[in-house]
This record gives sequence, structure tokens and C-alpha cells, in this order.
Amino acid sequence: MDNLTFEKHYQEIGFLSERKYPNEPMIRFLAEHFLSLARNKRKNVRILEVGCGSGANLWVIAREGFDTYGIDIAPTGIKLCRQMLQSYGVSAKIKVGNMKKLDFRNNYFDAVVDVMSLEHTDLLGHKKAFAEIFRCLKKGGRLFSWHLGEDSVSFKKSGGNKIDKLTVDNIPNTKVPYYNNGITCFLTTKVARKMLTEAGFRDVVIERVERTYKEMTQQIEYFSISASRP
Repeated sequence: MDNLTFEKHYQEIGFLSERKYPNEPMIRFLAEHFLSLARNKRKNVRILEVGCGSGANLWVIAREGFDTYGIDIAPTGIKLCRQMLQSYGVSAKIKVGNMKKLDFRNNYFDAVVDVMSLEHTDLLGHKKAFAEIFRCLKKGGRLFSWHLGEDSVSFKKSGGNKIDKLTVDNIPNTKVPYYNNGITCFLTTKVARKMLTEAGFRDVVIERVERTYKEMTQQIEYFSISASRP
């Protein structure tokens, strides 16, 4: 099931629909595995962001000298991403695309990153996306995902209808974070590890991060997920 809600957001409020600066856990992932490379070698490292949106993460990956790619299901998001890249004087290969059916050949990328985009599909969509990402990664290639977890107020009090046990069709409750972003899935560590392992990934590492909102009255659970293709 696809989530086209962000296309509407991009059309209505443009860059205001997302942050403009990169996700810190993603930068730590890049630092751990790729930033130690000499700059003249980074151009040989292909990195894809699925759900690149308006480019908040992509411009940093490109500025660090990697062979940078991005896809997003929202055409307006891709237009904004082009503007973002241009504003920083960097380039990337970006296009409209679906993470559940990647238009790239097998064994192509050294890394695929996701920052709160995979979560905008249901569990079946996750399985399809993980399988596609695995296919497109080189042997030894790595996946990073920053994802909402089940122990979040936005799941417990979403006000939405369940599509499956961990996915709601929307979060209409405007009093909790991430409301009105359409289909949203909240993983558990058990489910995430199972789906990744079934897709073929190994070395699955999941770290839990908790953040509170509204004077510590609301909790959001995030997972920093990494895995590799053997």
C-alpha cells in the first residue's frame, strides 16, 4: 500500500513539510562505515536514499563526495530535492520511484539509507521493500533505517484505523507527533529482525532511542536499524 500524503504536503507547503537538515543517526552510520574513506575514493561508493523527499539527507551525502542517488514516490518532492541540491552546489541522480519496486540492477549499491520513509507503508510493503533493497545491494553492502517503534504515543493514541497489527491508515489525532502523515507503521524489534532476516540480511543491529515531547508527557520510540548483505 502506497502513501501519497506527502505529495499533497509538498504541493501545499513545500520545504516546510520536512526538516532541511540531515538525520544525525544516519550521519553516524555513514561515519562508522564510509567517512573514513579518502575523499577521492568516495566517488566509487554508491549510496541510495529511499524516500529522499525534499533532500534534507541527500545533500549531505552528495557533499561528502559519494555517488549519490535518491528516489521518492512524490513528484513534487523530487522537484524540491533538485532545488535543495542546487542550493548547496551538489548533484545526485534522483527520480520518482517506488521503494517496493526499485528501478536499479542487482548488486548495484554499497549502501541504502532510509529516514522515516519505509514506515509509510504497511508490513507487507516493508517485506517487499527489504527484498528489493537486498537485491540492489552489493555483497557486503549495508542498509540503514531510522524508524518509528510500537512504544510510541502516536501509535497508542493515533486515532486511526489499523491496516495490520502495527500499521494505521493515518494519525488523525493532532495532539500527538507525526499526525496526518497518512499510512504509518510502528515496528517492534522482533518484527524488524524477522523481516530483515527473511529478506536475507545478516548482522542486524537495532538500537532503541526514546524521545519525549510536550514537557515529557509524550514518548516516541525510534529504532536505528542497520544490516548487511552477506
